[in-house]
Amino acid sequence: MPEDRLGHVGLTVSNLDEMLAFFTGMLGFAVKARLQPFDPHAVAGITGVEGAVVREIAYVARGELTFELLEYLEPKPILSPLRPCDPGYMHWLLEVNDLPAAVERAARHGFAPVRGPYPIAAGPNAGRLGTYLRHRDGFSLEVIGAGGR
Repeated sequence: MPEDRLGHVGLTVSNLDEMLAFFTGMLGFAVKARLQPFDPHAVAGITGVEGAVVREIAYVARGELTFELLEYLEPKPILSPLRPCDPGYMHWLLEVNDLPAAVERAARHGFAPVRGPYPIAAGPNAGRLGTYLRHRDGFSLEVIGAGGR
């Protein structure tokens, strides 16, 4: 039996085309595949969500990291009420050279700062700025970088 490995990180999105533009345009991922589910009952069977129907799935990759982006048709979505302090909440980190420019670029893809950049005073990121950007779909991108220009 092969060794266990992480295959992809799944992310449910409200608009697949917009999220693909973010992953390819801002983060440098490449689209590996776009498809409809092969087995229309698999999503409900695997997730346990009765009546779940996925419109389209896309796989994007950069190096060893692959995201599976899913856009559902049914059931109607509910925006996640989870806060960063709640169990089950997830985010990913983007390290940048110019934090203000990255925040500006991310805003064009539906991300908004939770608050202004925080000056990090101690630890491995001392002297840099950090902030969370929340996407309208409910997930967050942590951005850490220099103050910019």
